Amino acid sequence: MFVVKKLNHNAVLIDDEGVEKIAMGKGLGFSSVVNQPFDPVFADKIFTLDSKEKIKRFSEIAAQIPIEFIEFTEEMIQLISTRISSPLDSNIYITLTDHMYFAVQRKREDSHVTAIMLPEMKLLYPTEYDTAVEVVERINHQYHTELGANEVGFITMHIINAELGEPNSLNSLKILEMTTTILSYLEKSYLENFDKESLTYHRLMIHIKFLVKRLIYNEASPEENFGFFTETFKSSKAYQAALKIKEIIENHFQLAVQENEVIYLAIHLARIY
Repeated sequence: MFVVKKLNHNAVLIDDEGVEKIAMGKGLGFSSVVNQPFDPVFADKIFTLDSKEKIKRFSEIAAQIPIEFIEFTEEMIQLISTRISSPLDSNIYITLTDHMYFAVQRKREDSHVTAIMLPEMKLLYPTEYDTAVEVVERINHQYHTELGANEVGFITMHIINAELGEPNSLNSLKILEMTTTILSYLEKSYLENFDKESLTYHRLMIHIKFLVKRLIYNEASPEENFGFFTETFKSSKAYQAALKIKEIIENHFQLAVQENEVIYLAIHLARIY
């Protein structure tokens, strides 16, 4: 293990048998010498990311953001990991550190940020949303600021992105937008008096969310044999609603919906009609 580059007074880029890592600790940059052996005992934290691009981006962040803030962000990521069952992409160390630091600075400067789809996030990603609420509460306590609901939305997006392995929020936002559009259509046209707190509605919502995710990421549809469904079923209210949703997706979002997805959705809809 040897020093590749000094990033700042508290961080150095090291090479550990061909794997680049970032070592952090107070005054570490002063005592380290480029191309000389590095003893990890002197580091408070060593970060390992899974690509050179991520190492480069995190190095840039480490050179600009105080080590205390980076350590606090790591604590928040560990908290998120205990709340979320899915593995988190390592990119969250970059995106969340950068976002949280500048969110605190923005708030201190009284800058305005725009809310993003908070009700939809809470409905579709309740665990992620509740976790973001807890993270924001801890940020406010740690840095004596008053980040609010907008920041909950942004941090929810970072968590969702980490679950999906997304480097940015484009696909995550598209999933939210498409799912919300479909549910809005169903609520206005078919489910006005339906109990949105029921388990059946929750299962439908989850199915639609994963249907949208499959379409956006071009993932394979469920392999089911739907050949036994009759023409009577295809004239049902549930199947006709599924066809309308197919039309909405294809016209508004330019994504093709296969017949087995239509039938699979119709089966879920039939449970609530």
